[in-house]
Amino acid sequence: MSDNTDDILDRDPVADDETSTDTDTADSSDDEGATTGTETNDQTTVPETTVPNSLTDADEDELGHVVASEEIHVTRSDYKVNAFVKTNCRDNVRVGDYVQIPYPVSDPTEQADELFAVVDGLRYEPYTELDDKSDTHNRIASAHTLDETEFVLIAELEPIAIISSTDTGLERSVVNKIPKPNTPVALSLDEEYLRTGLNIPQDGVFAGYLSVGGDRMTVDGDPLPYFINNPGIDPVTEEIESGEPAIFRHTLVAGSTGKGKTHFTKNLLRQFATDKRYPIENHQTGDTERSRLNLVILDPENEYSEMRNDNPEINEDDISGDIEVGGIDNFETFIPDIGKTNAPSTGESRNLTIPFSLVEHRPQLLMPYKPTEVTRGALENCIQAYFDDTDTPTYDGFLQYLRTNEDSESPLRQRYNIEDGTWSAIMRRVTDAAYRDVFDHGTNPLPDVSNAVFREGQVTVIPTSHLHGAKEELTVLSILSYIIDNKIDDYNVDPNVKDTPLLVAVDEAHNYVSDPNTLREQYIVNRARDAVKQGRKDKLGLFMITQNPEDIDGDILKQTNTNIFLGLREEVITKVPSIPRGYEQDLQKYGKGQAVIKAPDVEAVEVKGLPYCLTQHSN
Repeated sequence: MSDNTDDILDRDPVADDETSTDTDTADSSDDEGATTGTETNDQTTVPETTVPNSLTDADEDELGHVVASEEIHVTRSDYKVNAFVKTNCRDNVRVGDYVQIPYPVSDPTEQADELFAVVDGLRYEPYTELDDKSDTHNRIASAHTLDETEFVLIAELEPIAIISSTDTGLERSVVNKIPKPNTPVALSLDEEYLRTGLNIPQDGVFAGYLSVGGDRMTVDGDPLPYFINNPGIDPVTEEIESGEPAIFRHTLVAGSTGKGKTHFTKNLLRQFATDKRYPIENHQTGDTERSRLNLVILDPENEYSEMRNDNPEINEDDISGDIEVGGIDNFETFIPDIGKTNAPSTGESRNLTIPFSLVEHRPQLLMPYKPTEVTRGALENCIQAYFDDTDTPTYDGFLQYLRTNEDSESPLRQRYNIEDGTWSAIMRRVTDAAYRDVFDHGTNPLPDVSNAVFREGQVTVIPTSHLHGAKEELTVLSILSYIIDNKIDDYNVDPNVKDTPLLVAVDEAHNYVSDPNTLREQYIVNRARDAVKQGRKDKLGLFMITQNPEDIDGDILKQTNTNIFLGLREEVITKVPSIPRGYEQDLQKYGKGQAVIKAPDVEAVEVKGLPYCLTQHSN
């Protein structure tokens, strides 16, 4: 039970002289030591809770004060700091609001340190020993109705950091001091305080606006933009900026169908399509070069090719701040040319061929199953022997090569001692129809056009909506393996991949980097694990979009530092360990475009995406 003496500080004496209620009887019998009200002529006393507060300009942001009648503690593992909420602020405070509490200073000329905290919970407490859990209460309700005026509102605070004022600005540090009882608590509505307390960058890649409960926060009437840190090379000084771009520490965007996942992703990816350059080491000379980002988008639903076009419904004059808007000029679409399929309609595009030559160093591409060690070894030997014997490898040529060596006395089978049972297993495995449809169609083999696909400063979209099942899996995993192998290996690599900063966005990522069930999947996942571990060094970022984040390989998720969660189902939330603590319940109810972001070295916060897409988005 809170002592209502504290509330005297918040009363308006003029209002006291003019107000009287019928609740005095209940308050006059309060516990000893409690203040019952103020005498007004010959009227009875008036309880403070019935008097609305009147804030002045000086304390318009003041929410209340630290509660002195309850335990206050600050430890290395947990905190207990509660605040009394002034009567007139009750309708304005919400779970998720940010507050600041000053610490006392011995010198009044000094700037006080302040505790920066978030409202983690709200609760009502009665002033008196009132009982509304009986039939008696119902019978006397007409004479005395319990309502909000007979309760205090308590805000449960979670400390985040201590903010100090220095000669160079504000600094944040760990919470190692306890706030004093009765200290005023104010809403934090200053941009510098909010950015310092939450450690949100001042600039970078725009991802939305800081929000609470789905509503954008405003500072001086303007929404507060949330940026993901993205240092590179300063365009004026040509100096390498300090810090590591978050894009090369990998990103996850997860959300259920209908929560605006593609819309949000398009707006975020649009921010990377700029002339910004990044330092990257040339693999041949060792010199540090300055290159623009190449963004490759693997698009299973044919949704991203339209990013080359403007959204005609956007008025750029209505968009404030440093936000990239409009269709992307440096843009190419490459459609995998696959047999027995019709290419999707994407506007201007080029075809792309998956050559059988990719199998030479990736024999696992022909193993969408779990072979025995004997069969695997024999097949790998056959593949290697074929590539050693030909300068123009094709899938049809490989089959013909095997058929000419079918006899048990053939040089190939004799060299590797391949028994009849093993040979039969090989022939069954390599005659899958998907191989014939995927390999060697068209005129633009991936290695031959890699300079166009991975050109610096370009957005490259590879739609696969015309593919299904085994064809789609083989196509996407072939492209992914080509990118990853050439990016993280050191010898015999494609310089267009190796020496270009790359961001690879994979929609429906759970289909390609999930817990592996086959040798082919195991190969890709193992390579992806290696890639995410050394992405910062090689300038390779993995950007995964999915509605099933629980299916993404656990080791890859551990290396994914920027996590963006839109609305998710409860059964998904319970299986994803990277969801920030405290947001598990909220995520189930998030509306379209509402998300929680946990970025490297930044507090997890709620953001609200833009209500419109910055490029064309007709799906």
